[in-house]
Amino acid sequence: MKPPLVQGLPLPTTASVRVVQWNISTMSHPKAIADFIGERVGQGPAIVCLDEVKRISYDKLTGSLNPTSSCFSLDLREAGNNEGKERAMGIAVLAFGLPIISLELLGRTVFPERTLSVLLHGVSGPIRVVAFHSLTGVGYGKTKASNFASIADYLQLHRHELDFLCFDANEPNHDSMDVDKIVFSSRRDKGKVKKIALIMGSEKVHELSDSYADYLRSKGKVVTRDPLAVSYRTGTPTKKQAEKRYDYVMHSHTWRVTKCEYPYDDSIAASSDHSAVIADFELR
Repeated sequence: MKPPLVQGLPLPTTASVRVVQWNISTMSHPKAIADFIGERVGQGPAIVCLDEVKRISYDKLTGSLNPTSSCFSLDLREAGNNEGKERAMGIAVLAFGLPIISLELLGRTVFPERTLSVLLHGVSGPIRVVAFHSLTGVGYGKTKASNFASIADYLQLHRHELDFLCFDANEPNHDSMDVDKIVFSSRRDKGKVKKIALIMGSEKVHELSDSYADYLRSKGKVVTRDPLAVSYRTGTPTKKQAEKRYDYVMHSHTWRVTKCEYPYDDSIAASSDHSAVIADFELR
């Protein structure tokens, strides 16, 4: 069932926007997630992209936060009667001060409900945001790379109309400000060009930039540590853990990033297992 779109809402009047990417986890507590978002949305226009969202969480979040408009991927692709719980989580986009015009799934992907492409009204025209949640390498093997390839096809086809890309990639193995030095997993993706590199590596098929790396450059910072920021810790507290930056916001050259942060500790305290990525942008 396709949800009705919001109509007749006032257009934003400022040429800036806050974009939030967050894998909130199916095990998170909606009230804690809502409190975190409510404290960080601010007064200006904001777009919040959430991964691993269950139906009950979406209903509670929208009821608590009362966004200007919102949409949920499971409204476009509900789980079938014989499908498992892995088909019962999706992507939600909550927009504050921005009306949604249209939405669609990336239909050729393996789990299309873990994707969402949303067109919103902006101060100088439409804003296109694509959000996706990667499959895990542990559970899906070669399927993970195939899914990246389908996402890359969509991004390439729509590359001239993309403003923001928000995602949990479950990659890379080695992080870097220099895209030529990013190392991706070779497990079950042994081609000369890794499929994820088409999205976030030097072979990317779109025109978007890593917002956090651009923000560091704008401040004159050269960060060589791996990862550049922590958004996830692999393993468990009782097993060896590794710090990773798996969560990303990317932006087009139409926008200039003025701030980007990974509030890992606060995100974990809000009951997620990933850090939110919070980025502010101004039109150039």
